[in-house]
Amino acid sequence: MKRNITILLLVLFLVVLVSGCKNATMIEAIEEELISMVISLEKFDYARAFRFEFQMMFEGEQIISGSHLAGHVINPMSEYFDPSINDLIFVHSEADAVGFPSNILVAWPRANDPHGFYTRLIDGLHWAVNRDSVCLLADFTVPERDIVALKECGLSYPLSIADLVDNWEKVSALWNALSRSERSMLARS
Repeated sequence: MKRNITILLLVLFLVVLVSGCKNATMIEAIEEELISMVISLEKFDYARAFRFEFQMMFEGEQIISGSHLAGHVINPMSEYFDPSINDLIFVHSEADAVGFPSNILVAWPRANDPHGFYTRLIDGLHWAVNRDSVCLLADFTVPERDIVALKECGLSYPLSIADLVDNWEKVSALWNALSRSERSMLARS
């Protein structure tokens, strides 16, 4: 049923576009309906980059997964797309995810972090801020860029795992201010 509604909305949208309908209100209403069915990619990409775990509810059963399965469920082009999931909420732990309705995708930093990913990630963010020179680190050459400071992003030292949840928009701004090679290096650390 849900898939049929999605297909119907997409077909309706295409018909309006192909027919050259000039009714801007109708087009805007269809676009708003389609957008409301899609979770913020910025938020999802953040959770994926920071290796959060995800909870989805399926027929009353809790499913815990990484970003791969969650990505399929929220991608309108996937055969597993579930248009009823319309929001992504960050919490601190799996225990905090209990009780959310089935239309909410819930994500949190992994509790089982045997390789210290979050410690290394936060240490790497501390290293990256206030740095403005070229440096060589392992196989990476990190180019010069504008100085990025925690304070500019509304954060304070030291960052914590709680900041990844509570201040995700600020941490995301900090993350996106870094160069692509820095982000890649930190994600692979």
